[in-house]
Amino acid sequence: KIVYSLVDSGGGVFSADPSSGVVILEKPLDREVQDSYQIRIKATDRAGGEGSLSTEVDLTIMVLDVNDNPPVFQKQDYAVTVPEDVTVGTEVLRVFATSSDIGVNSEIYYRFLSGNELGKFSIDDSTGKM
Repeated sequence: KIVYSLVDSGGGVFSADPSSGVVILEKPLDREVQDSYQIRIKATDRAGGEGSLSTEVDLTIMVLDVNDNPPVFQKQDYAVTVPEDVTVGTEVLRVFATSSDIGVNSEIYYRFLSGNELGKFSIDDSTGKM
């Protein structure tokens, strides 16, 4: 009979079932706080006393990203003054936002929510160019 235990539990984030060795999550994960954990698992036989044998193995746990961070604009408010004779198609402003997520979860798309009811302006949905 083998008994499993964690030598290093990643700061209490993980535990191990002593009978099966299954690693169990004990605390919520947040990739933006910590993106990986190194834990060490020990397996000991039940011979007992000085005759017990054991071995240890390192386990790396990588935390994958989920889309849990909203985009944040570089500025809270944008304002621009445009002369009435500006040529159609001229870039008048470029807005910019970022996300703490990674990969596809950090991709940002721009669109007007209001204020462009007459369709006088357009925005590039991937660059924020207006």
